Amino acid sequence: MDETFTFLEYADDEAACMWNGAHKYWLLKMAEKFDGFSDFGTRPITKYKPRQIHDFLDYLTDECDLSNNTANYYAAMIIKVFKQAYKNQDIERVPDFTWKRVKNAHRMSYFTPEQVDQVVEYFRNSKKHNWMAPMVLIAANTGMRVGEILSIGPNTIFDNTKGKPYVHLMYTKNGDGRYVYLNAKARQALRELDDCPKNHYIMYNFYATWKCLRRDVLNGDEKLVFHSLRHTFATRQANEFRLNNTLIAKIMGHRSLVTTSKYVKLMPEVQQSVCDAM
Repeated sequence: MDETFTFLEYADDEAACMWNGAHKYWLLKMAEKFDGFSDFGTRPITKYKPRQIHDFLDYLTDECDLSNNTANYYAAMIIKVFKQAYKNQDIERVPDFTWKRVKNAHRMSYFTPEQVDQVVEYFRNSKKHNWMAPMVLIAANTGMRVGEILSIGPNTIFDNTKGKPYVHLMYTKNGDGRYVYLNAKARQALRELDDCPKNHYIMYNFYATWKCLRRDVLNGDEKLVFHSLRHTFATRQANEFRLNNTLIAKIMGHRSLVTTSKYVKLMPEVQQSVCDAM
């Protein structure tokens, strides 16, 4: 390896070995933000110490107003690149930096139907960021990850032989492709985004507006993030439509039922109805 390779140059060069599809595109965008901090644009990848990465993570939370959880998405990208460099024997060590602390990170919650309606209405009433409303509707009605939604374009939307619309996701987080059917709400939401969500998306605005939503509508609940809409979808599939975890895993693109079980929550009203029926 050329010892003058910067972090971004190395990430770009090795991206195909680490990431797939739209996931790769957005992680490289995050690498660009890392590259733009301090002297990181010229610093060789061999010359990083933990404190310098801590400075970047502090910059994300203190100056960019991102949550600790979001800063840790950057941390995951950073550690992935350094581990790849170490695996290739291009660096002698991986910087042992500390991630941001997140309270109850394992206890992601789900939205009630009333909360989803409130979130959509909040964004509908936003003059600058009303594009967030269809993003929420797509996630709530399909269970797609934000990166998967952003990978959608006109050439990935089809109708089956019965005229029912679906999206073909070529690449997902685990590297597998999958087909996602669209109900009327999700299809209309995609049309509102011109069938190309990434043309409306700006990463900073996405997280900043969600933070405002959490303050104004969700009582500051830090467990309710955009990804909670994916948990909401899985929870509804189990509680309202009585699907088992095997089917839910297939729909959501999980390889492991253990992963699916972390997404499915027991709704109190379902628990109550079972008790009443006994």
